[in-house]
Amino acid sequence: MRIPLLLIAAPVVAGTFLLAGCGGDGAGSDEDFVKDLCDASTQLESDLDTAIADASSQTDPEKAIEALVPPLEDFVEAFKDANPPEDLEDWHETASNQLETEVEEFKEAKSLEELEGFGDSPVPDPPAEAKSRLRTAAEDVEECEGVTFMKPD
Repeated sequence: MRIPLLLIAAPVVAGTFLLAGCGGDGAGSDEDFVKDLCDASTQLESDLDTAIADASSQTDPEKAIEALVPPLEDFVEAFKDANPPEDLEDWHETASNQLETEVEEFKEAKSLEELEGFGDSPVPDPPAEAKSRLRTAAEDVEECEGVTFMKPD
């Protein structure tokens, strides 16, 4: 039996574009931060597309699910490495920890049910003022064209 991973993983891909990132040395600029987030989201989409295509021939559901782990882990690392503006450093650390926990739970359970909240983003929205500011900054960042990296309002 082939696993319809594309249908199952689509919410994961969509949800990850709604996330934002963390890390780096010193405070980053809004533009650099959203660039990092958009780059990470674009890479995740590509990596998940490849993983889903590779796993689509799997007849073992557990192995098919395991194929999603490396792209998700890579995204977590990219997310953590993004350098937020100073006013978002605490939020970014909290968001990174939540995202990391969600992926770890998925890895351990090897169940798509663990990713239910992932599609809706396990990461909290940044403060409203910062969210608006980041969206404005993204308008001028080429890497963000066509990429949704935060939850809609």
